[in-house]
Amino acid sequence: MIAGLLLWEDLEPRAAPEQMAVDEALFSCARSPVVRFYRWASPAVTFGYAQRYSEVLPRAGGLPLIRRWTGGGTVFHGEDLTIAISVPEPHPLCRQQTGAIYQQIHSAIFRVVKKEVPGAMLATPEDCRPGPACFQSPAWNDILDGGRKICGGALRRGKAGLLYQGSLHGSFSVRALAHALSASAGSFVPDDEVQAAAARLESTRYGTAEWNQSR
Repeated sequence: MIAGLLLWEDLEPRAAPEQMAVDEALFSCARSPVVRFYRWASPAVTFGYAQRYSEVLPRAGGLPLIRRWTGGGTVFHGEDLTIAISVPEPHPLCRQQTGAIYQQIHSAIFRVVKKEVPGAMLATPEDCRPGPACFQSPAWNDILDGGRKICGGALRRGKAGLLYQGSLHGSFSVRALAHALSASAGSFVPDDEVQAAAARLESTRYGTAEWNQSR
């Protein structure tokens, strides 16, 4: 459970560069842990910070292609519910090992998924396989349904804290997910600082070829 977590159910349609900019703006500016749930105005592809643009481009099918600040593989967005969790220092969660944080987040999501998808399970080491495409390459504690990955995520740490970005396929209650992550989840309203940071990051980073094609 993430103590002090606030919920932002973001219903505003946004282009892919802006979605990634808002997530990082939360990481940079939020003073409390925030979970942001959002969907996509149109299909797009995001890919991990360390992936090579030239290798991802042929698989994107002409869709907008945006490099994430977090790691992980290539993710096709459009029908998924996307989840961003920003946790600032010095929150206790930031002192945990990366694997433990990932397990804690996915175990909470799994409790909600299991009620709607009885056959769902958390991936074990035996289920894992490497690969550049996120949803074809389960990692430990991803959520599977009949061997098919339906939830995966990536995490990055920085001086300001940590940022998790995940993708969940299926129809699930955002409020149920938020309360699984924190029983006392309150509401979050982005202030001028978050909005200004997001606009700046979109124009100088996620909306530029320099960032997206940097590797």
